[in-house]
Amino acid sequence: MSDPIVPEALESAGNSNLIPLFGSFPPPALPILSRTVYDSYFFRLKERVKRQNEAWRNGDPPMVRLLLAGALAGVTTKTAVAPLERMKILFQIQGMESVSSKPPFRNIGHAAATIFREEGILSFWKGNFPNCLRVVPVYALKFGFNDTFKSLVRSPGQKKLSFTQLICSGTMAGLFQACITYPLELIRTRLTLGPAYGAKYTGIIDCVVQTARQEGIFAFYKGLTPTIYSGAPYVGLQMSGYEIYSRRFGPKIEEQFGGGKTGKTMAKLVCGAVSGITAQTITYPGDTIRRRMQTDGMNGRTQIYRGMIDCYRQIVTKQGHISLFRGWGTNTLRAIPGAGIQFLAYDTYKSILIPQKK
Repeated sequence: MSDPIVPEALESAGNSNLIPLFGSFPPPALPILSRTVYDSYFFRLKERVKRQNEAWRNGDPPMVRLLLAGALAGVTTKTAVAPLERMKILFQIQGMESVSSKPPFRNIGHAAATIFREEGILSFWKGNFPNCLRVVPVYALKFGFNDTFKSLVRSPGQKKLSFTQLICSGTMAGLFQACITYPLELIRTRLTLGPAYGAKYTGIIDCVVQTARQEGIFAFYKGLTPTIYSGAPYVGLQMSGYEIYSRRFGPKIEEQFGGGKTGKTMAKLVCGAVSGITAQTITYPGDTIRRRMQTDGMNGRTQIYRGMIDCYRQIVTKQGHISLFRGWGTNTLRAIPGAGIQFLAYDTYKSILIPQKK
């Protein structure tokens, strides 16, 4: 039988007489062996992390980290603009027969004062927790899919994508994200608007149970069609718009704010806000139709829309085309900080989680 291999660490410790050395318990050599094994493992782990970071710098970042950065950006953004988001949705459903008994809000100031007087300051964040639970997968998938599709459409050696490539990547990301997460969007809307319909939900699970019991399982996909027609293009316009605005106006904005970290931050905020406003203005009628279909038949009320086309026809016939843009002003005020914070937060979290290319 061959002699066992003795680590160099044992030789340096002096091992002329191995039998006395291992004769006691615990063996004096055990700490040396443990340290040798630990050092070897730690060195290999350090080298593996180094090689992985280098691979990420030179190639595509891991999807899980892109998803995490997007999720964190979503929670940050939605919490910051939750009061304006709730007022926007309340404006959008004004005029529906099922909620017409309540006096309409005259403007943003009147809406804010009424909500504060009747429900208190915390009511501005009503539905924000389920909204944050919703945006974790929504933003994670939106940003993660967008970066993934950008990698798929990029030609070998191509540094900057064309507008067509950018909008295709963003639209596909929006389509995949919307189809996967839509039930969460409907639940969030109903929790936010529950008081307007007399619905009393004790939480997310109660809302799910009541909706399924009163309207059936397909109720969770009410409004999916206008979401596909407006939501997916919205993501495409928003993502591609941010990229285009950043290329064209980013350096000038950075220069206006003195360059450096402050200049880059302001450029991201401005370009993100402008791209958000542009995308939301173009797709806003579809968002109004989606909100109304999401709340149609809520809390056991009679359903008044037979589908997307019927919803559009009734809105225009009874209230005019301008009603499709009801709440647009509040939405714009929300989009100015919201879209800017969204892209700034995503870029910030991504730079923390993923080593940047040198």
